[in-house]
Amino acid sequence: MNFLSPWFLLGALAVAGPILVHLIRRTVRERTTFSSLMFLTPSPPRVRRNRKLENLLLLLLRCLCLLLLAAAFARPFFLKDITASTTPGENRQIILLMDTSASMKREGVWEKARAIASQYLEKASPSDQLAIVTFDRQPQTLLSLAEWSSWNPDQRAALARQRLAAVSPRWMGTQIGLALTTAAEQFADDSATGKPAGQRELVVITDLQEGAKLDGLQGHEWPAGVKAVIESVDAGSRANAGLEILNEAKSPAGEETAVRVRVANARDSDREKFRLDWQLPDGNSSAAEPMEIYLPPGQTRSFVVPKLPAGTASGELRLTGDEADFDNRSFHVAPETERVKIAWFGLESANDPGTLRYYAERVFPGNSRRQITIAPPTVQSAFSTAALDQATFAVIPSQLAAEEAAAMRDWIAGGKTALLVLSDAKMSATLAALTDLHEIQVTEAGDDYALLGQIDFTHPLFAPFADPRFSDFSAIHFWKHRRVEFPATAGIRTLAKFDDGSPALAQIPVGSGNLLVLASGWNPADSQFAVSSKFPPFMNTLLDWSSASAPARYQFSTGDAIPSPVSTAGEVQWTKPDGKSATLAGGLTFTETDLPGIYVANVGGKERRFAVNLPLDESRTAPMSSDDFARLGVPLQLEASVSIEQAAERQRHLQHTELESRQKLWRWLIAGVLAVTFVEIILGGWLAGRVKPVAAST
Repeated sequence: MNFLSPWFLLGALAVAGPILVHLIRRTVRERTTFSSLMFLTPSPPRVRRNRKLENLLLLLLRCLCLLLLAAAFARPFFLKDITASTTPGENRQIILLMDTSASMKREGVWEKARAIASQYLEKASPSDQLAIVTFDRQPQTLLSLAEWSSWNPDQRAALARQRLAAVSPRWMGTQIGLALTTAAEQFADDSATGKPAGQRELVVITDLQEGAKLDGLQGHEWPAGVKAVIESVDAGSRANAGLEILNEAKSPAGEETAVRVRVANARDSDREKFRLDWQLPDGNSSAAEPMEIYLPPGQTRSFVVPKLPAGTASGELRLTGDEADFDNRSFHVAPETERVKIAWFGLESANDPGTLRYYAERVFPGNSRRQITIAPPTVQSAFSTAALDQATFAVIPSQLAAEEAAAMRDWIAGGKTALLVLSDAKMSATLAALTDLHEIQVTEAGDDYALLGQIDFTHPLFAPFADPRFSDFSAIHFWKHRRVEFPATAGIRTLAKFDDGSPALAQIPVGSGNLLVLASGWNPADSQFAVSSKFPPFMNTLLDWSSASAPARYQFSTGDAIPSPVSTAGEVQWTKPDGKSATLAGGLTFTETDLPGIYVANVGGKERRFAVNLPLDESRTAPMSSDDFARLGVPLQLEASVSIEQAAERQRHLQHTELESRQKLWRWLIAGVLAVTFVEIILGGWLAGRVKPVAAST
């Protein structure tokens, strides 16, 4: 027999009480007063060593009562069914969340994190399941629970350490909230597949820097039984500051550019003075003197840094003065000036309100980022293919000569985009020459006006209008339009239709390029399109879609996707800061931004540069409090980590508690106490009745 609380057995020492009582001389219950003794002081009874015990049965009953009571409080149980009390659900499931964000690159931090993980690997018992998930901006499963269970128990820790040794921190921000919720869902998935566990632990091994994101934790429904343990890694050094170049410079490349930079000093930093200096692409420092800045700990301020030298399109800004240098670089790319030339095949005046060109000249506003020129592709009033090659977009509002049509078709097939406006039915010959589809028929529609009845909002041209607030085109009247009949097998995509079912706007592939066919003009004689609110955004979207627009952003954070500089058919050659390259189709975003630096996109021999930098939040390296997790509802386990022996002892204690709660032997002992007490009362009363009073003698 074993006892759950053996210290209560010390209560058995109370049996000495009845023994002492039985050894003490008893006074006579019946007293007779003698006159000769009334002035004497009575003496208390004394214990006689040589006196024999009286009423042994009564003494045994009283001692037995105390022994049973002490045994009941000690909570006895039998170990004979200990194996039956161990169920498969009493094993543990542990997920180690390893922080691999950029702040873990500080000296010694990652080594300490791996040492903590190794301790958990060693403490795992054969019945435990363990998984490793790395996280920075996104969580990634390094070792799953199922894979751990498939390994030999003697080799699990060694194989997991090998897997962990191949991982190192990356140049990403920290998303602890996303990592915790994603790992908790793995517990829920395992429960759904019939793999319950007695204990579920989420162990987060991180430097706990306050710039980490905790999004998604508040209000999250945690699976039953999940406990989170925060293992904070001490970074040692306290002096850290970081910088971030703001994406607000508007001056084009080739000019001296004033750049604003945001600098953050960690809350626990012991430095206040720093320097900013440019490092040019050729490896030399800027000719300007380094800029001295003062920034107290815990503050973030913006500064205007020295200008880039004239003609410099990109550079690297460096910060000095702190101890940790993982976040002391920020790259900058000056915005480009995009010079867009639109080839206009028409002779109408740009000042006549009744012409198409009048509205085209005014719908494309120029700015410091984009300069737009509309001109015919001619040299000395004669058509020139060289002038056409300089154009990025073309508008064809009138019939083309045979020479112009042939050159135009080759130009479109090379990956360009042109808009053919059917101003009359006679333009069917030009349409056939540009597409080689001679089966196309163009006729004038009736006298009644037409409305747009069906629009493909999935196409990039109409995607900005997909919101219900902007998708109503019913107020635009088309007084005249041409009915176009395309061959069914031509691969033509109809983007918009009139209410009579005829195409209003169609996209025809020509080689690697596209020809857009508009069945009505936007001049007042044909429609109200030019005076509607839909005309400016549509035409500018058309210009952007034709690869004629400069990128809207040049500054990105690591992990951000960079939009493709072209949206039409073709290929884009991407080059990363480490020299690795990748080729993507036009329109696909580039997502491999895992390094800070300058990324180069090459499109048709033309380069566009993009700067990717470390998020500034990663520079806020002062540790946050674990109370922030508790405030957001994370089920924290506040107990400190225990050794293997302590864990085994705790497991044995839990098993013993379970056995004792099942057997409940203390109930029988209490019943025995009551029975013995009842017998003792009966026996004590009977023995008291046998005592005869002492008769008084005269």
